[in-house]
This record gives sequence, C-alpha cells and structure tokens, in this order.
Amino acid sequence: MTIARSTWHSLVSFLGERKQVWARLGRRQQGFSLLEALVAMSIASIALASLYRTVGQSSKGVGDVESRIEAALVARSALAGSTFAEDVERQPAGSVGDWYWLIRIQPEQIPVREEDGRPAPGAPLRAAMVTVEVIRGQNGPTVMTWTTWKPYRAAP
Repeated sequence: MTIARSTWHSLVSFLGERKQVWARLGRRQQGFSLLEALVAMSIASIALASLYRTVGQSSKGVGDVESRIEAALVARSALAGSTFAEDVERQPAGSVGDWYWLIRIQPEQIPVREEDGRPAPGAPLRAAMVTVEVIRGQNGPTVMTWTTWKPYRAAP
C-alpha cells in the first residue's frame, strides 16, 4: 500500500504543479505569439493566391467566350449574302478588321427519301456543304469552324 500511496501522491503533486504552470502562462500571455501570427498569415496568403488564380481564369474564360461570339458573327455575316451555293463560290475568302475567313465548298448529291425511308422517285438534290473557317489575325489560330448546307439553283 505504501507504493500505491506514494505513486498517488506523486501523481497529485505532478498535476498540481502542471496546473500552476498553466495558470502562470495564462496570466502572462497577451495577444498572439509569433508562431500563431505566421501560421495565420500563411493561411491567408494561400487563400488569396487561390482567389487570385480563380479570378484570372474566369476573366480569361470571358475573353474566350467574347472571341467565339465575334467569330460566329463573322462567319454568319460571310454567309448572309448568299442563299445558294453559287453565291458562296464568288467570295471564297475575306476579312473584317482583325478577322479573316476562308470558305470551303464541297458539292454533294443528297438522295431524297420518303417518310418511311424508301427512296423517293426523281433525281437526288444537289447541294454544297459549306465550311467557314474564322481566324483571328492573318496567321493566327482558327477560332471557329462553321458548317452549313446551301442548295444549288438548278441542276447542271
């Protein structure tokens, strides 16, 4: 029993001394320690860096969307004056401001079918698959490729 009692007394005295040390430290400490301030500043810098990157990426995305909208308008205006494939063949390339376009025409024979899928009587329709490639700058990258169909006026 003596060993158990002495162990108990030493544990109680150790805890009592520890409590006094923490009480003294609590009274003396005022404000943040240098380590706490450094940790808080590093967390804040990581958060601000991620916010900065996110804002940069979203503004780049807005610029890409604006570029694609402008390219679509250029492609549509290049095709706006032509109803038939022969009209498109007259101006295969052009430019507006910083935008350049190139039009490729591929003649096709399109078979006509009935609603149930059977071939319809008569000759196939002549049409052209028209592809407009829009480029920003004279040797820049292709921003948009637009494909549509235009009929020919009459069979040859």
